[in-house]
Amino acid sequence: MAVYRDYELDELEVEYDIVATIDSLDVYHEEYGGLSAKAVERLGGKLDIAYGGDPLQTLDAFAAASPGAPILIFIHGGYWAGGDKAVHRFPAETFFDAGAVWVPINYRLAPAVSLDDIVDDARSAVAWVHGHAAEIGGDADRIYVFGHSAGGHLTAMILASGWHADYGLPENVIKGGAPSSGLHDLSPLLHTSQKEYLKLDADGVSRLSPMQNLPPKGTKMVIAWGGKETTEFIRQSEDYAAACRDAGANVTTHAYPEHNHFSLAREMTNRNSPLTASLIGMMGLS
Repeated sequence: MAVYRDYELDELEVEYDIVATIDSLDVYHEEYGGLSAKAVERLGGKLDIAYGGDPLQTLDAFAAASPGAPILIFIHGGYWAGGDKAVHRFPAETFFDAGAVWVPINYRLAPAVSLDDIVDDARSAVAWVHGHAAEIGGDADRIYVFGHSAGGHLTAMILASGWHADYGLPENVIKGGAPSSGLHDLSPLLHTSQKEYLKLDADGVSRLSPMQNLPPKGTKMVIAWGGKETTEFIRQSEDYAAACRDAGANVTTHAYPEHNHFSLAREMTNRNSPLTASLIGMMGLS
């Protein structure tokens, strides 16, 4: 049987079946959806703002109490084929209290579009936020990005160098980022079922893997993961954190032994959580 690294391919498939590590994904959707509804009830927010022409190219914006606040863009996971910002509105409460604008985004999904298109959507959302920062109560010179799982990958691709001029943005538009439980080395996915709907090939892996497109020296980064994730998911975060440090980024890491891939988001309800506190600190807040 074919082998990748130390895995037979059926074993590798199990390593990247992250939903199989929990009993029910619906439990988390219901929990986070309920918390998100309460956040909208309390804060209002501007919902479903278009940053492109497709129905999925939308974002929400929850302003801070005072204008000119730092902006934290959030990118959801779902293996680039699912997920929705609507269940990730709940951290707006925590970051409102801390003094930041919370901006969860949606993006087009595979297999209807390619992974290149999805990366383009994430970067286009950044361009929209930069151009409309004052309208959502934020500061265009203090934009940060945070994402989980596939959203962690997209966050890392935003932190990468060399794409900004195509979007009319300065190279330093992003002041820091937090790719949480991300997929940073896409090469294993050439050997798993994700290859098919992502239409991945070797060139795509090189072009779209954050491990091969590291952030510039001095980038502020917060990287977190759950100890109950699979060995490969944990490796992805650990290897990427080490590579970014070696490249000169300023990296803070948080490993949570008690969390699985999906429960980690609960940390966003607690301002004093080490992860949340690191995000707040990264934005220059306290």
